[in-house]
Amino acid sequence: MNELETYKAAFDSAQDGIIICNHHGKILLVNRRVETLFGYSEKELIAQPIEILIPRRFHHHHVDVRDHYLKQPSLKEMETRKELNACRKDGSEFFVEISLSPIQLKDRMIVTTVVRDITQKKEAERKIEVQNKLLLDQNQELERFAYIASHDLQEPLRTVSNYVTLFNKKYEGQLDKNADLYLEYISSATLQMQLLIRDLLTYSKIGFDKSRNDVDCNLIVKAIIADLNKAIAESGAEFMIAPLPVVIGNMVELKSLFQNLISNAIKYRNKIGNPLISIAAVEHKNEYLFSITDNGIGIESKFYERIFIIFQKLHGQKEYDGTGIGLAQSKKIVEHHGGKIWVESEVGKGSTFYFTIAKELNKQIKEINTN
Repeated sequence: MNELETYKAAFDSAQDGIIICNHHGKILLVNRRVETLFGYSEKELIAQPIEILIPRRFHHHHVDVRDHYLKQPSLKEMETRKELNACRKDGSEFFVEISLSPIQLKDRMIVTTVVRDITQKKEAERKIEVQNKLLLDQNQELERFAYIASHDLQEPLRTVSNYVTLFNKKYEGQLDKNADLYLEYISSATLQMQLLIRDLLTYSKIGFDKSRNDVDCNLIVKAIIADLNKAIAESGAEFMIAPLPVVIGNMVELKSLFQNLISNAIKYRNKIGNPLISIAAVEHKNEYLFSITDNGIGIESKFYERIFIIFQKLHGQKEYDGTGIGLAQSKKIVEHHGGKIWVESEVGKGSTFYFTIAKELNKQIKEINTN
């Protein structure tokens, strides 16, 4: 086999189609993969315009694009990747990805086009898109159901609570001790149920407001510390707060996120010593990484995943009050901002909650809302 035959064999064995055109867009050479992809023989393609491999409705536009490219090839990168429709000899269409490489010879310029069939890739993307749409619709339906169900439960609970209060006022001390205790249980359970429904309503509404704006996390944390002034004073909590970034997000949701994590750092404190809470952030290429560290009671590693599930509590109501929704809300908020949340902890020494806020995702949403 001589050198030319070797080159030809290598040319024909390429897994992608290769087309070489002259500066007029006429086909000079194709490999066997092109014949397989498009159903033409090499003889049928030689000297034909490249538009023969493109659906007819795109011919006029493609000629203009091609001529512009051939006049100023130096303005294009060596490999300009594009996705477009291609057309077989039988008229059927399929998706391809192409890469263009201009080659300047002594007396003329030629263009090498590498063609890759991405039909399977596009079909996979379409299936994923359909599945994601289905999941989104299901999630939105579940959120609407949770909101409506929670909202409708409020009124009968309020009625029960009101009548228990009235009953207590009218008959307090007139019944035996067991009756008073039972009424106390009913009242306590009703209040707990109201709190659960309130938090469930809040949880179900996360993500409904798609608006995104510049949010200064320094101002958010400052406002939360002011709101928690009583709890901070009672616990003797101290804060170390590094400069925090301005992110693109939903201010109400982000405030809720920080409030949940800071409140937990105060609530789950050690019995010995004052709470010491550190808040910091690091900027990465595509996201901001936040950390909230405490010196509290800590969490066993086997519970790292469980604590982010709705209604999951590690402690009884008598030990620590709450509904067990706060961290589930935090997780949902973070995910709506294109990030993730996790914890690292050591029992008896404290915990660090990490979460990320994406840059580009929220920037795109903000631009859509602005426009």
